[in-house]
Amino acid sequence: MATGSRQVPFSALLSEEGEGQWLSLAGFVMIMILGAALIHVADVIPSGTENHPTLPDDSRILSMAFAEDGSALAVIDDSGINRLFRIQGSSAEEISLSSEPTVVSSSGSEWLVGGESGLLVRIVGQDQTPLPILQSEDRVIDLHAADGSSGWILLERGQNVELRTFDSRIQNSLSFAADIEENTLTLTGFDVDDSGNSAIVSGISSVFSNPGSPSDVGEVLFVASASIGFAPQATLVQHSFGAAYHSVHISEDSNLLGFAVSPDQLTLISDDLSVSTDIEIGGGLASTVDSEGRLWVFGEESNVIVLGADGSVQSLSVESPAGFSAQSAVSDGGTIHVIHEGDSLLIIDTSSLTNPIVRPSLLFDGIFLAIAAGACLVLARNFQVMGFDAW
Repeated sequence: MATGSRQVPFSALLSEEGEGQWLSLAGFVMIMILGAALIHVADVIPSGTENHPTLPDDSRILSMAFAEDGSALAVIDDSGINRLFRIQGSSAEEISLSSEPTVVSSSGSEWLVGGESGLLVRIVGQDQTPLPILQSEDRVIDLHAADGSSGWILLERGQNVELRTFDSRIQNSLSFAADIEENTLTLTGFDVDDSGNSAIVSGISSVFSNPGSPSDVGEVLFVASASIGFAPQATLVQHSFGAAYHSVHISEDSNLLGFAVSPDQLTLISDDLSVSTDIEIGGGLASTVDSEGRLWVFGEESNVIVLGADGSVQSLSVESPAGFSAQSAVSDGGTIHVIHEGDSLLIIDTSSLTNPIVRPSLLFDGIFLAIAAGACLVLARNFQVMGFDAW
């Protein structure tokens, strides 16, 4: 019986006298180079598509909300005049209103639109129903539709900015305002959770303003709670120096209430109402939360950081046109619509973040790591058997 006639796989790479060691070293270097290239490709989110609705030239989208059928209403600034458009794909149709709109919110197949001169109207399909619960001098700053008749509202009334809830189906349709004791604070926006009973509210402070830097106006955060129709109870959780927050978002993480994003920083609000700044992520120009509860923060150019509901962080870039700079972002089911250049939309399929069919480089990462681990084992065995002199 002949012994040693059958060789173990890769024995040439592991034998003392084999010339395959040079081959293994060259293969290892090539794998490292290929793996680095694939990892770089994996850092780019594909399938970014452009949508250019037929809006007036040089217009700017101020507020946008999607219905469950994929259509959207958008408030645009057209040479200083706000107008409302219904957008379906690249087509856009103007909707006439009694006064200028300022903000739009959706719930299912219904929209609520708020605006100047006490404008608050429900839109379903082509039908408009005014909700006459505001005063003629009121201006709506932000709005959340719990349904087509009720929700939360932030309105400017005289010298005050007031956070209230409303339900147009009951006698006292508009609640009392949340009690904000500090007259140096001004509320700017909010986000409401799925229950409709809790909100994160952003604001600015004149006390912490910085005359040397107009963008640093003092950052303010409240957490508010209320049943629809009752006055919100607001708790101040941050009042400090910094750039104003442009977005606040409710979190699906059980340990977090939500996020606040400014150009300079990302602030996390925990369930015990403490706040902390995430240094790793920093701030961004626009942000939104997708249907999986992940926070997307868009930075300069095409850079985006995605914070998962489990606390994972991914630093990526998005396929985008030259000169791309995000201005705001809106989530719609499995897509994110990033508004840039005033009236252009970059549409991102959020499934591409984890789908290896759409983003095959995710498979390459796993293959690369497996091969690299095998190559390292071969090298380690060679050094153990032959020593450094063999190389």
